[in-house]
Amino acid sequence: MGTSSLSDYDPRQVAVLIPAYNEEEYLGKTLSALIYSNIGKIYVADDASEDETAKVAESFGVTVLKASKNLGKGGVLNFALPQIESSVICLLDADLGASSVEGKKLIEEVLLGADLAIAQFRSKGGFGLVRKATTFLLFLKTGRLFKSPLSGQRAARKEVWESLLPFAPGFSIEVAMLKKACQGNLKIVEVPVEMTDRSYGKGLKGMTHRFKQLLAVIRGLR
Repeated sequence: MGTSSLSDYDPRQVAVLIPAYNEEEYLGKTLSALIYSNIGKIYVADDASEDETAKVAESFGVTVLKASKNLGKGGVLNFALPQIESSVICLLDADLGASSVEGKKLIEEVLLGADLAIAQFRSKGGFGLVRKATTFLLFLKTGRLFKSPLSGQRAARKEVWESLLPFAPGFSIEVAMLKKACQGNLKIVEVPVEMTDRSYGKGLKGMTHRFKQLLAVIRGLR
């Protein structure tokens, strides 16, 4: 797995924010890798999980921001992000495991001048149809072509995040954010990374997940 070439940035000025709902199975490996890499201060936004997500996060000594009720991904980020004062904030999913250290590449791009850096990688499994449809629909709306419009791994400076808030709910968050960023003429870069996440597969569960995702994409681009 690759690593960032910008090894001398001050991790005290960087935060990683992980939205998490019922992620006890995956979160520990992700946090372990991030802590070992000294990527920055780590926050877990616990979206009123019904499992041991919060306890797992607390056992690693990271800051846990607990929502009092389930808000969805966009909602819990709206709740948590304004509480973070770091200059650069990187959003990473809880299921990245050891590959979460690739988030350093996103931070590097922001420090080098990008307004919004997005991880470009292909999730395991699936058909890619939702991604392709999203790319096409975003192009119609913005005139920009994105290879990974659904990637939730993103980094920006604090003030850029503030300009993009509030985030849209559910699976709409990524595309609605990109639409707003394009409207604001932000410098958006997609960064090739070697990240891996969980696979929803090609069965009924995967099909249901992708169908919900596509409906949310359409709502996010209205």
